[in-house]
Amino acid sequence: MPDMKRILFMAGLAAVACAFLFRPSVLRAQGATGEYPNLSPAEARDLLGKRSGDPGFVLLDVRTPKEFNEERIDGAVMVDYLSPSFRDEIAKLDRGKSYLVYCRTGHRTNGAVNVMRELGFPYVSVLPGGITAWKEAGFPTAR
Repeated sequence: MPDMKRILFMAGLAAVACAFLFRPSVLRAQGATGEYPNLSPAEARDLLGKRSGDPGFVLLDVRTPKEFNEERIDGAVMVDYLSPSFRDEIAKLDRGKSYLVYCRTGHRTNGAVNVMRELGFPYVSVLPGGITAWKEAGFPTAR
């Protein structure tokens, strides 16, 4: 009988190990392993069109208030990446929502999504060239 318990224990352990081996592919598909998808300006525009009015979606501008007030992608909300309270402000956001993050050219976005990754945000997309790439693609901005 002790051998049977050992066999069942080992089988259970093997099943748990297999579950963890296959779990990363599921997490990667959700963007939770640190590989958030990069979207082209056209893909970002399409996503904004599909998610327009969706309370579960946030277009997040991580530029300064001055930059944001001068020009932004319509519908964006701002959290200043250069602010000392940036991490605290991001921590207050709803992790259940989906985010599309951008800055001017993409550098601050990289830092911002690293913070979001550390804080456990699973649904994040990135506009790598920022508002600069958006405008170069001929898409409108708001003031």
